Amino acid sequence: MTAPVLIVTGATGQLAEAVIELLGARGDRLLLTGRDKDRLALLERRHGVAGRVETLATDVSDPEGARLAADEAVRRFGRLDGLVHMAGGFRAGPLFLMDTGVYEQMLRDNFLSAVTATQAVLPHLTEGARLVYFSTPLADEPLPALSAYAAAKAALVAWVRSVAHEVKRSGIHANTVVMTMADTPDKRRERPGANFDHAVTPELVARVVAFLTSEASDGLYGSRVPVLGRFEFTSELGGGPPPGVGGPR
Repeated sequence: MTAPVLIVTGATGQLAEAVIELLGARGDRLLLTGRDKDRLALLERRHGVAGRVETLATDVSDPEGARLAADEAVRRFGRLDGLVHMAGGFRAGPLFLMDTGVYEQMLRDNFLSAVTATQAVLPHLTEGARLVYFSTPLADEPLPALSAYAAAKAALVAWVRSVAHEVKRSGIHANTVVMTMADTPDKRRERPGANFDHAVTPELVARVVAFLTSEASDGLYGSRVPVLGRFEFTSELGGGPPPGVGGPR
């Protein structure tokens, strides 16, 4: 088969399922990885097709776990054409309540996991391969109580831009999706008072991942593609709608 083979890390997250559905429907062959064996089993029942969409329980933040995923993708499908790195973590809290262990964990989950996963897949990739990562506008405009998460994502963004210069010499595309909160059942339970009109749906994110893993994105190397929906930073200085939208002119 000539259909592309992609590893999807963090496949047990609620955002990932829309990506799995869209890429699978397109005909891509997928190895779904994660640490939650029960959730992986559910994905296997919903989407698993031998030789097309398969699962593997492993921790790609560990170099051995990442190498296992890459080797298994090649063993099962005969090739490897890219990585959609959706693994990550989130913690919030003011600096005086956050010990250094939280910062270390955020770096492992959101930055170092991308390093280990990418190092594992690179030896198997050839021209036209795709590497896709996920960041947040907080990497550029951090907000209070989000310093650990924002710093880790900022490290990821800088790293991807550097790596993109290295791998583009081999015709490999490395790009980042910049997204705000996804509208998932878990997030709605966690934030019952939030206005989810300002979130993005997993389906919209999946469309961008499909773009970045297709020939349509051949001109992109090291790009940050924003998928922000109606999200915007606000300030009490605004005092109403912007000029020309019911406000002063």
